[in-house]
Amino acid sequence: MEQSASNHNHNHTHNHNHSHTHNPDEIKKIVHRLSRSIGHLEATRQMLIDEKDCADVLIQLAAVRSEINGAGKALLKEHMSACIMEAIAENDEEAIQKINKAIDMFIK
Repeated sequence: MEQSASNHNHNHTHNHNHSHTHNPDEIKKIVHRLSRSIGHLEATRQMLIDEKDCADVLIQLAAVRSEINGAGKALLKEHMSACIMEAIAENDEEAIQKINKAIDMFIK
């Protein structure tokens, strides 16, 4: 499916010749997920300030970590479906190495 110039896709360019386009609806969903996570983390921080039970705070921290991991997985899926397919088609070894490094760091 071709992208028109009037489409509101989010284009990236890197320090090499590869460029790629993300699905703006998917990116918007990921940004929304992260915004919710920020709010959830702030509420968890406030729990500590309010001296809430540490077990409850730890449970909330686990929930925030899960939310952030979910956002990361969603971004990875979006990137794999668009950008990496283009990088493979263009034989862009630098882009492939870069995402492999990012995956390694994300999965630690």
